[in-house]
Amino acid sequence: MTNWLPDLSSGSGPLYQRLADSIESDIDKGVIDAGTKLPPQRDLAYDIGTTVGTVGRAYQLLRERGW
Repeated sequence: MTNWLPDLSSGSGPLYQRLADSIESDIDKGVIDAGTKLPPQRDLAYDIGTTVGTVGRAYQLLRERGW
């Protein structure tokens, strides 16, 4: 999963929530195959210009949602 970047332009709420929503949406749409390993937190944080903590919170939110 090296070329995927989330679309964070839509939605509301904190960045971590928009990131989790984007990942969930892309899985639903088939952009990300179910079971595919997500990018490492540091790499994704760098690519979208945020902190590792923000990506970590998004990944944790996905786990809480059952993803």
